[in-house]
Amino acid sequence: MTVKGKACRNCRKVIEEGSNCPNCNSTAFTTFWKGYVIIVKPEQSEIAKRMGIKTTGMHALRLSR
Repeated sequence: MTVKGKACRNCRKVIEEGSNCPNCNSTAFTTFWKGYVIIVKPEQSEIAKRMGIKTTGMHALRLSR
């Protein structure tokens, strides 16, 4: 599955449209990212804890450029 969108450089949240991150309100994005994880329950997720993610949604695993 190919996901189009841009990832926030600050919190890695992936969004499809908009100019501000709904998670951290940053305006720094990249379209060069690889892999993603969808977090449903961040308080119970070991992956979310290791990545420092505290919100639900799609987050990029690796950011480039």
